[in-house]
Amino acid sequence: MDTPDLTRRGSGSTSKRHSRNISYGNRTPLTRQTTKGPLDVDDPLAPAPTPQPQPSAPSTLSTAEAASIPIPPTPSTAITSNPLSPPTPLVARPRNRSPLPPPKRDLSFLLHQSNFYRVSQTDIPPAFRVTPAAPDTSLPALLRQGHYYRAALFAVGELVASSTELTPKEIFELLYTRLACLTLINQTPLAGKESLALGDTHSPFYLDEESGECILPWELRVLAVRLQALGAGDPRRGVQGYYDLAAYARGRLKSLSGDGADDATRLWKARLKDLGIRVGNALVEIPDLEAGRRHFESLIDAIVDDEDEKTILQGWVAMLCLRMGDLASARSWIGEDDQATNLASATEPTQSPRNQKNKNKKNVLKALLSMAEGDYEHAVATWRSILLNDSPDDILVRHNLAVCLLYTGRLSETTTHLRTLLTQTPTPSPTLTFNLATIHDLSTDRSRDRKMELAEKVAQGLRRGYDDAGRIREGEGEGQRMERVNADFKL
Repeated sequence: MDTPDLTRRGSGSTSKRHSRNISYGNRTPLTRQTTKGPLDVDDPLAPAPTPQPQPSAPSTLSTAEAASIPIPPTPSTAITSNPLSPPTPLVARPRNRSPLPPPKRDLSFLLHQSNFYRVSQTDIPPAFRVTPAAPDTSLPALLRQGHYYRAALFAVGELVASSTELTPKEIFELLYTRLACLTLINQTPLAGKESLALGDTHSPFYLDEESGECILPWELRVLAVRLQALGAGDPRRGVQGYYDLAAYARGRLKSLSGDGADDATRLWKARLKDLGIRVGNALVEIPDLEAGRRHFESLIDAIVDDEDEKTILQGWVAMLCLRMGDLASARSWIGEDDQATNLASATEPTQSPRNQKNKNKKNVLKALLSMAEGDYEHAVATWRSILLNDSPDDILVRHNLAVCLLYTGRLSETTTHLRTLLTQTPTPSPTLTFNLATIHDLSTDRSRDRKMELAEKVAQGLRRGYDDAGRIREGEGEGQRMERVNADFKL
């Protein structure tokens, strides 16, 4: 089949196409002018132009003219104009520079006012809010006189609004004073919350860069373990914290050498023993009495050369068994104490102070065992025997005798013993004032007035002291433990 010729016009074909007539007949083509754009200006990627030798007439140079021609630099010292070529390495001159000092540890986060809580006096009886007319406002004097509430306020004032910059040692001492005073005035929950500002006391942040020792005082670290556990609401955290401190103490023991190592060794060994006891106390406080009992038993097994310390721990385990209600185990531990006393008696005189001390402890445990069994008449007889023969001035024995007399119905004798203890004790314990308040609840309808009078008398006795006749001295003296709480008097 023939292909139609579409290039011819007017051939009678029905299909028409538009065509363009290109004609250069009357036009002269323009010559492109050379232009230079921005990419043509000093293009670093463009190849360097090859210089074309210019034809010149040969000439002869004289010796003086040849010497005047400068010698081109060598490639090693030449400076190229290409910006992409690597720079010429420069040799730095050695300089004697002293090492930079380590960055200063920033402890300002411990001084924020938001770290501390307002301590209210509503939990303190009015009689204990009264202070001497012109007290010494220095912190050591407040602590010596027992003004723990005011000492806590003084410490936080120094931390927050001190006029001079505090050193790390001063900051940590004030923090320890604040937390310890809050604990003494029965504000342990607040102390637990405030202790959380320290963060992780085992963190490398608190380690010295040169010696590797912790800059926190040991007493603050030990106190913070328990308080942070209470503040975080996790009692078992305290157990772990004590074990971390024990690991640190063992590390310090291994690193001791040279002069003074003996004293430091005794110090760290004593701290390890203290931590072992605190672990048992933390387990009892959880309360996990069975774990605490096993822990104290393990401490007894580890003692090989100190019979007195072993006897003390055996008494603790016996009392813990009494608290758990395991009277058979308590009786067995008292028997082991008997055995330890007999072994000691075989090598020492019968009336030696050590044997007498162990005998007193055994009798005390027997009296406590009778109280746990509910045999208060036998307990009264045992306590009286201890007062007559072993410890006539023992406050603890007389106090337990008064409690047993109360359970046997002899209220008047109980009151006499407790009031005598109140005048004979320089610093009456909260347990003594609580039991006296209980006597007022049982003996009168105006118990609140009697308990307020009791609080006033204790406060004056602490400030002034008692004479030989049991009367409060005149004037003002240096008291001890001025602040007490309402719970001590059942208010």
